[in-house]
Amino acid sequence: MNVKKFPAHALVAASLMALAPAPPVFAAEWTVDQEESRLGFTATQNGSEVNGTFENWTAEIDFDPAAPGNAKIRTVIDLSSAITGEPQVDGQITGEAWFHTAEHPQATFEATTARQREDGVYEAEGSLTIKGVPVPLTLPFTLEIEGDTAKAKGEIEILRDKWSVGEGIPGSTVGTAVTVSFEVTAQK
Repeated sequence: MNVKKFPAHALVAASLMALAPAPPVFAAEWTVDQEESRLGFTATQNGSEVNGTFENWTAEIDFDPAAPGNAKIRTVIDLSSAITGEPQVDGQITGEAWFHTAEHPQATFEATTARQREDGVYEAEGSLTIKGVPVPLTLPFTLEIEGDTAKAKGEIEILRDKWSVGEGIPGSTVGTAVTVSFEVTAQK
């Protein structure tokens, strides 16, 4: 029987290489085109839809569709920039019973991972913080990438009472469910 012996330094080097961590996988950083992007919401008041948008918000997106588990997404929304075009609603939405922007001027959505479902839709796992209250949230979105431009779209229904938004306002007057929607265009 012929046994081949390896030098000790080769065995040490091979052992150290086996213990070394795998190189990190980096996601792609995207810059949002604010002119081509929209963040909106739809609520129900006295049985009628009220549509609005947030005029001021930012997003930091680090996302690679080949490695969605490494995603980092952070969106900061200026709640005082909410407009519906309905003077009565716009006059009250920033008040204490609603967003209470004097104490809580911003809402944030932060996701630390994402995954792709079998139907091709992505889901960002994170939390939405409004009025200082973080609530876990899974945000579904579609994604199209052409060259260095990505377009993401999604919507989710949330329950405003989880954050005490519209506190004391019955659901029969203003619906508890609010649909948040977005269309984001971003470049690498």
